[in-house]
Amino acid sequence: MRAGYANIDITPPPGQEMTGYGYYLDRRATGALDRLMGRAVALEQGGSSAVIVQLDLLALSTTFVAHVRSRAAELFALPPEALMLHCTHTHTGPAAMPLHGCGMPSEDFVFELEHKLLKVIRAALDDLRPVAAARKFQTDFAEGFAHNRVGGTDLDTHVRGVAVDVEGGRPILVLSYACHPVTLGRLDRYSADYCGALIREFNAYGIRAVYLNGCSGDINPLSNTVNWGSGTQETLQIYGRDLAAAARRGLGASVPWTPGPIRCASRLIPLEAAPANLEQLRTGLEQVRKRLAECPEDGPSRVDERWHELQISYHTTGAVGREMSAEIQAIACGDVYFAGLSAEAFTRLGQIIRDSAPSHLGLIAATCNGVRGYIATREDVEGGGYASASAAKIYGMPLPAPGAGEKWAQEGARVVAAALGTG
Repeated sequence: MRAGYANIDITPPPGQEMTGYGYYLDRRATGALDRLMGRAVALEQGGSSAVIVQLDLLALSTTFVAHVRSRAAELFALPPEALMLHCTHTHTGPAAMPLHGCGMPSEDFVFELEHKLLKVIRAALDDLRPVAAARKFQTDFAEGFAHNRVGGTDLDTHVRGVAVDVEGGRPILVLSYACHPVTLGRLDRYSADYCGALIREFNAYGIRAVYLNGCSGDINPLSNTVNWGSGTQETLQIYGRDLAAAARRGLGASVPWTPGPIRCASRLIPLEAAPANLEQLRTGLEQVRKRLAECPEDGPSRVDERWHELQISYHTTGAVGREMSAEIQAIACGDVYFAGLSAEAFTRLGQIIRDSAPSHLGLIAATCNGVRGYIATREDVEGGGYASASAAKIYGMPLPAPGAGEKWAQEGARVVAAALGTG
């Protein structure tokens, strides 16, 4: 096997609207606490290649990802299913996809981002070198900084990773954990959150690292239990240091990874939508507009109005099915696979996928590729939780039916099986 690595600075100038944390904040960056980066790892075996890109951003749109994949296929003969674009989901970055009421990207930033993505993909492929040794690990991080933010008991405390030594180059590490990067709150400066601090820890040891943030739709940092968004630069350093220490502990107990053929699979998987009809949506829109007439600046109502308008459009054009389909992608190499979920997925959904291939090490990355929105558990949907109701309206997606997430994950397990050659 051969492996390559490259990185690129994607930090835009000040003035970009930042994304996350509330409705119509017009939160614009005044500078940067730390640089936002794009990092790429390329893998090649027997003439087949795959590239995993990590971006210090919140999310990408389906349209943007389709265009980048199309260009990568033209330029590098890289099939769409062999290119994974993962956002670590930092809430202190510029908007890179439209989120109604929570950040709109500038055309200049999106245009520049595409060119930088293609540049870093090319550089990683150009850096391909023979792998002298490859190892894999999974270690418990019970003392970690993550907690279940919706009151549930689901929590994946494991750190997983693979590391390769390459001829003539510094080691490459890909690792995953799961926690929402919302440590800093409504800061007006760019930051990669704890994810960036983690990478800097490994860089200090001469290791080129890529971080894949797992299923953290229901997971927040512990600092938010004391005072939401109260984290500081020191908090980031502590989280990065502790997570790096856990990963280094895992590396110390790692076992050989015997890479096999690179196989890739991807599928848009339908999500069952909650029952709705045009009459209900039109009535709902009238009610929202009455609220807005009384309070025109009410942020949630403004988002709700836009959501009702979108849903009416989807129903009249027959687009509900398209808007309720989310991609699951798998890149497999030997007994290791990387799974990309195009949603803010809850912990249990990732575990469904992982349980389907217990003899393989799975590094699962949520908020991958074109992000559809949150995909939550049955309990959250039935309880009308933020992820299943309010956040769905920010993303513009139809409301899910109870159990839709679990069924989606079960179908995702079949995508992983296809990549592994076991399905």
